[in-house]
Amino acid sequence: MIENTVINSYENISNEERDNILNVDLSKLCEKTELTISNDELEDILENHSTADDGGIIAMTGFYYQMLVSILYLNEVFQGKWDGMFLDHHQDIVLFNESEKIVKFVQVKTKNVNYSDYDYKISNLWIPKLFKTAYDIADLGDYNIEFEIVSNCHYSDKKNYSLIPFYSMNEKNFSNDKVGTTSVEKFSEMVIASLNKNSKGNELTVSESKELNEKLKEKAFDYLNNFKMRDISYINLESMIVSCIPRTLGFKNSQLSHETVNNIIAEFFKACYSPKNAKIQLIKDEKLLKLKEYVKKQLTGGIDSAYHKASDEKILNAYFTKLKNDYSNSKLDQNFINEFTKFTDSFREDLETILYSSDLTMLSIMNIYLENDRGINVEADDNERLKLFEHLLSLLLFIKISIKENLKIEDNNYHILSIQLDQLLFLILGNNEDLKETSAIIQDFKDLFPRLSDAEKLRIANFADVSMIITGDFDKDDSDEYVEIRKEELEFSSKPSIGNEKLDDINTNRITDVQTPINIFYAHQDNCKEINRERKNYKNLEQMKTKIDTELKLNETI
Repeated sequence: MIENTVINSYENISNEERDNILNVDLSKLCEKTELTISNDELEDILENHSTADDGGIIAMTGFYYQMLVSILYLNEVFQGKWDGMFLDHHQDIVLFNESEKIVKFVQVKTKNVNYSDYDYKISNLWIPKLFKTAYDIADLGDYNIEFEIVSNCHYSDKKNYSLIPFYSMNEKNFSNDKVGTTSVEKFSEMVIASLNKNSKGNELTVSESKELNEKLKEKAFDYLNNFKMRDISYINLESMIVSCIPRTLGFKNSQLSHETVNNIIAEFFKACYSPKNAKIQLIKDEKLLKLKEYVKKQLTGGIDSAYHKASDEKILNAYFTKLKNDYSNSKLDQNFINEFTKFTDSFREDLETILYSSDLTMLSIMNIYLENDRGINVEADDNERLKLFEHLLSLLLFIKISIKENLKIEDNNYHILSIQLDQLLFLILGNNEDLKETSAIIQDFKDLFPRLSDAEKLRIANFADVSMIITGDFDKDDSDEYVEIRKEELEFSSKPSIGNEKLDDINTNRITDVQTPINIFYAHQDNCKEINRERKNYKNLEQMKTKIDTELKLNETI
């Protein structure tokens, strides 16, 4: 290391030399030193002198273009055309759709001009290499494979070499076109050469090579029918990106800022930089959702922030105004009113702190609560929505009164409303279907669990006291039959992690080592209404707590 080199150099000099170095008067040295050239002149010299090697700049320019192309395909993933995409794994971009059984390999090429004569590397190297990537993955035999080369440069035809069919995707005739025939020949040569190189002395015989060559050519012609070229200049590519993604996400009149584009590229770069396994290069599920949420957040910007702030305030004001009216009646005990008012002020502070310090909004909380998806808006008119919020907020208030700890709502959850009070974790499952049985709600939860991020699963696994509260409107006739879920009933297996021992330990084989059952409690809206109806009988907050514990049985969590 350089510091060791410096240290060793200093230690290997004589005492006299060391003393001379230490006794140098730097102030006098500076006086004797005169600038013989100005900074501006020096910059001009360095700027104007031609460089011996600009390969680094060219490489970075090409990589930046590749990242822009990746964002273009990210839009197709947002549209649902693909389940996800790999970056710089096997090829520059790999897209896949499991249900449609389609895999697409994309190779990105850049040139310092937008138009060029035919480049023989296209048929001698680029296309054959692209085809070999798919051929080498034997498990893709049952999948439809698509291929594409994207470049900022449009390549013209040359005698007997025509790219027009691949740019236009018109019907292809390879009999007189050397782009196709050469690509097929080179692909076959690549595969056979690779097999012989790795054969450990058992090279293919002449007859075996001939037989394989025919099969490879047949395969390559199939590949050619699914291969196309695209030319997109830098300017056009940026223009497409900044407009198409907003349209996909429902922002027809908006554009992505350059800052947002570059931040997406930063996320892509992190996925490609020195990955320890290919999962890091995969943009899917949680990564995809976070990217979508980030882009939406940037698109809405200050307008969205102001809207949600006003919306949050409106919802909270409506709830706490009704609460004040309900709990300030002269028929209520004054001592209880004073305690309750002080407590609800603390509760509101908890909520406002959560909203201020996180990306959560009251609407996103409601989406997670009822739809099990932060990005799906609950369909309800204003009056119905206020009633839903009244029930949810009352439930949170009752939990806080029962547990008597600061209330926190997990910001990173996208599918389950997760409430924490000290060392207790509550998973709140909202429902608004009066005939839905509790067994069906529990099964929905089990089905939802595999979709959770590793972080959500880890959080649930790590808590010793985890409880589920089924709440809202539902058919509670069979609720006595279901009082807990064993965690081995849930799909805790995680995606491969990056040196995270806790995540690596959570899998279907070892789940019984770390899990205690999840308690199930029921907070039907009738139970919550009963707690409110009894308010005239409360002499103090402790009596209200007793009623809450009776109706919701939350005291069993402690």
